[in-house]
Amino acid sequence: MNNERGFILPITLFVVFLLSSFVTFQLNQYMIEKEIMNEKAEAFTAERLIQMAIVDLEDVIVNIDSNPNTGTLYYENGEVMFIIDSETDEIKSIHLISKTSSDRSKQMKYYYYLSNETVLPWLIEL
Repeated sequence: MNNERGFILPITLFVVFLLSSFVTFQLNQYMIEKEIMNEKAEAFTAERLIQMAIVDLEDVIVNIDSNPNTGTLYYENGEVMFIIDSETDEIKSIHLISKTSSDRSKQMKYYYYLSNETVLPWLIEL
């Protein structure tokens, strides 16, 4: 019975080491996933700003005589800068640059068909 002395302490230390290693690993994974989710949320916000600007710019494009060629639309989560160019008499190209409140930006170009007052079915991400 005398040689059982000191047997529990190494096992306890080993179990504590395994447990703390597992907790450290899980915390590290959580931080990485949190960063990824924040990045996805910012990308979604930038995309949503572009979509809102496409809808809001339809009114500006229809009044073609009074509209500016460039401008900025301000929203709650950021802003969208637009540049309108004429491709033909019937088609306008609109270049959009969205910028979220945390400085994430996204660019997109789309074409607007004046006679139908519709967005042509292709969008170009820049």
